Amino acid sequence: TSRGLFGDRRWGRSFYPMSTPVSVPAHHPRAHGYAAHLRPPRRPIWIYITANGERKLSHSSPQNYHTFSVMAWEETDLGVYRAVFGGSEKIYHKVATLFAHLKREHYRVHCVCSLEFSSEFEERDPATALKEAWKTLRTELPTLGVLADGPGHKVYKILDVQGERDWLDRSFFLEPHGKSSDEVIAREPLDFPSLHFMPSSSEVIFLCSHWRIDAIGTNWVLDRLFSLLVAPRATLHSVPSLDVVSPGLEGAIGSLETWTEEQETYARSYIQSFRADSFPNDRMPYKGDAATLPGNPARQTVVFDPTSTAHVIAACKVLEISVTAAVHSALAQTVFALADGDDGDQPGEKHDYTCATSMNLRPKLPAPYNTRAHAVQTYVIGCACRVRRDSSFADAARALTKHYKVAYGDERVLQSLRPIYKFNSDATPVQQKKGSAAATPSAVVSPPPLPSGITISSIGIVDNYLTGVYGGGDGMPAVRVREYHFGIDMMTRQMIMYVGTFRGKLQLSISYNAGYYDPDVPRDVLKRVGNELEKGLGVELAICEPNLAGPLRSL
Repeated sequence: TSRGLFGDRRWGRSFYPMSTPVSVPAHHPRAHGYAAHLRPPRRPIWIYITANGERKLSHSSPQNYHTFSVMAWEETDLGVYRAVFGGSEKIYHKVATLFAHLKREHYRVHCVCSLEFSSEFEERDPATALKEAWKTLRTELPTLGVLADGPGHKVYKILDVQGERDWLDRSFFLEPHGKSSDEVIAREPLDFPSLHFMPSSSEVIFLCSHWRIDAIGTNWVLDRLFSLLVAPRATLHSVPSLDVVSPGLEGAIGSLETWTEEQETYARSYIQSFRADSFPNDRMPYKGDAATLPGNPARQTVVFDPTSTAHVIAACKVLEISVTAAVHSALAQTVFALADGDDGDQPGEKHDYTCATSMNLRPKLPAPYNTRAHAVQTYVIGCACRVRRDSSFADAARALTKHYKVAYGDERVLQSLRPIYKFNSDATPVQQKKGSAAATPSAVVSPPPLPSGITISSIGIVDNYLTGVYGGGDGMPAVRVREYHFGIDMMTRQMIMYVGTFRGKLQLSISYNAGYYDPDVPRDVLKRVGNELEKGLGVELAICEPNLAGPLRSL
């Protein structure tokens, strides 16, 4: 083609690899995507690294090389490409489908933004404008169109004009008056991400499988959507190339297909310690029994006012701890108190607080995968955390702050991603716990209890990724995000608390399942966590009216 091998004129000419692999610059961001430009035969595309570190391309699986497979797509039909799930994608997808027989999706991401429109939209229909912005976003972020194909593969189809219309009709929904955002969140899962607009409340709801996206990616997607809402971009139909379809975590980070004996040993040790420090020890009392089916996903949120938030941040700086660590420690103290009050605990039986949280790996990714252009992917990794039962609030928060930094800086995890995901085939904590018990067949092992703990995850300073104000002039934005909520659909007896700030207000939100908990249970947890923060930090907290949450009003 006139654009050259990778769609870049600086290459000067085009050429096609036959039996001899073609050398390419290792840094070239499109090295893995030339298939869409050359219309290759229906064979996989490989990128691999030779013994001297040279990165090469081939249509055949390389032999005797350390393989660096960013994305091996195979064209199965005209304009239809198929690839194997990455290890992280496969695990998240497996978790998502645990309740597929009930037409439910576990861990599906949802984000609710309540919008305010300026007078600029008196002459523009917000619903129509949102639909057009969503259509444009699909061309900018084509990974929104990637579909799962069975338990181990994904498919990307290059759409024509009619295909784009069909996708839009199946992924954008104008919800009727009287419908609540909770009802939208509880809807049956689709094969692809969806956007919902509620004119009666001016709420936008984004739903997306967790194997496709994480919290930061969600915020980037919505930030771009709202930017397009106020400044529409006229675009003609264009055919995106495969190089803009975001690869899985291992491909983006540059993890080798093969690994050393040392990396394998580390991976097995990492998995063992992760399971030991992430499986919940103390359990929350729940409704029903082992046969009780899940109900609808639910949420409870508390938002502290800007003054209280500023006091929390200042107190954390004095103690040299992060806000996330402070909330994590407060949650641990809450779990200890709830466990002590549970009549089901045996006298003297005390546990540490253990859970898994997530760490954002996007800053560690090479360009272009660390940018908004690759928002639609899950670029996080789990971090197992243990809070000692006898530790004070301050001691636990300091230990957690240090633990976060050490875990984030451990490059061995990134270097061993592929063996970690390969060996950690058990996707759920229950299966992992059973696997550990099965290692000693001579022991008499009782069935493990159903996990019913609560974990924590930080979404950070949301404003860094979703600005919240868009367009307009004279200090009056055309669109403003008044309130924000991020959560996931929980189908198990476990709960998860998200901590972050938006518009200068600290927000704690619990995702849970209404089939196992009445609303007063997560509300009580939020109240206790707030009380622990007040005691541990020496501050007083005041609550904003949480329009997106339940009726919790004060601590």
